[in-house]
Amino acid sequence: MALPESPGLLPAAPLRLSSEEVRLLWAFVHGDIMNAAMRAWLWASLGFCPRHTWAYAVVEIELWEAGVGGRGGHQPFDVSVLYEDLCRQLARKLVLPRGWGRRPEAVLLPARRCYLCTQLDLPSRDGFALGYANSNSDELAAEANLLHHTRRWCSATIDEWAPRACPACLPGSEGGLCRVHLADAVRGGTADDGDLAATAAHLTVLANRLGSLTTSMTAAGASADAETEASWVEALGFFAGWRFPAYLAGLLEEGEF
Repeated sequence: MALPESPGLLPAAPLRLSSEEVRLLWAFVHGDIMNAAMRAWLWASLGFCPRHTWAYAVVEIELWEAGVGGRGGHQPFDVSVLYEDLCRQLARKLVLPRGWGRRPEAVLLPARRCYLCTQLDLPSRDGFALGYANSNSDELAAEANLLHHTRRWCSATIDEWAPRACPACLPGSEGGLCRVHLADAVRGGTADDGDLAATAAHLTVLANRLGSLTTSMTAAGASADAETEASWVEALGFFAGWRFPAYLAGLLEEGEF
């Protein structure tokens, strides 16, 4: 059975991450994603909830300092690897959703709760909680919450992703519906199998662009063009809603959330 989505499809603006959120996500970036059981969880939950989808990107982009190219890090490498996989997984299920034993709209909704949310519900521990490699989670959270590098990515690629945004999330855009609004449309009878097939085709193309983006962040990879650099914003926008990058890029004011 599909789980209900978090209300609003977006994190609060501005996104203020707690030290515990940063501690958990910093550990995730450093290895949890490679765990087979974790990957199966993420397939079932369709990644993270909207808040933690964008928080995951923020933590990696703001805190990861090593990397090729002029940025010297601060790139969504881990994010791109995961969401390429999620795009391909969901695209396969959208082609013949009933073949997976689920209603078409249910394929677009998580069958398992967000991993980060489950961890945050565990009893808190007394004392100073060290992060990965004994890092200071309070200091990392303060750095991540500046959103300096994430804002730069969203602003630099806005001409590519804004026209492709979900119009239900960002009025005036002409892209396809995000996953949650598409599920609502299927449930309400305003979208059909043709729309699901078109979304599957789009996700496959998007996955290919994410693969090119990942390669561009390696020493042997060719530089990415603007369309490729925008692919991670498009992928996260599809899965978690578009208003957070729109806010960072100056398309929305805080009061519009």
